[in-house]
Amino acid sequence: MANRRLLFDGGWLRLYERAVDVRGHLVKWVYCSRGEGRTPLETEAVVVVPFVSTAAGTRLLVTKEYRIPIGDYEYGFPSGLIDRGESAESACQRELEEETGYRVKRILKRSPGRLVSSAGLSDETFQYYLVEAQAGGPQRLEVAEQIETLLLSVSGLRELFGRDDVLLSGRLWPLGLGFLEAGSFDGILAGRGGEDE
Repeated sequence: MANRRLLFDGGWLRLYERAVDVRGHLVKWVYCSRGEGRTPLETEAVVVVPFVSTAAGTRLLVTKEYRIPIGDYEYGFPSGLIDRGESAESACQRELEEETGYRVKRILKRSPGRLVSSAGLSDETFQYYLVEAQAGGPQRLEVAEQIETLLLSVSGLRELFGRDDVLLSGRLWPLGLGFLEAGSFDGILAGRGGEDE
């Protein structure tokens, strides 16, 4: 784009300045971008919301991941960038396996592919995948990744959300709140597995 200037290129993350005319005033905005040459119509990342059938009922698989920028652990969902030439569905399957060791059994729902992460900071877009997952093999973490997995009941999710000493992903909170309001994960897997409190 002609009105955008590259300030820094860190490989997987770039810093740009964009100049825009806003009501007759030239406004300059600095923001992050994931991919060179991607259009706003392309989905750049996936967020996987996995549900697992257990003997005790349906559980929500949540990650506890150390995040270097915040210097602490974030509770959220498996997620990651879509590789060049890779479909969002393939990235969903790959990220779930790499980060948790679980596999996609079936895709339950997917959001539109152009959800915006944080429009004041980045031009990144992502897509949610709600999936039924099953245990697979070991995690295949990258060197910088430190990820634990938790299988939470609704009461476990309520307990996590009630803690003041944890950092919750902005992607986990609104979905989790919906499950707490419903009081159940029932229906997510089409009636397979109940929820114990």
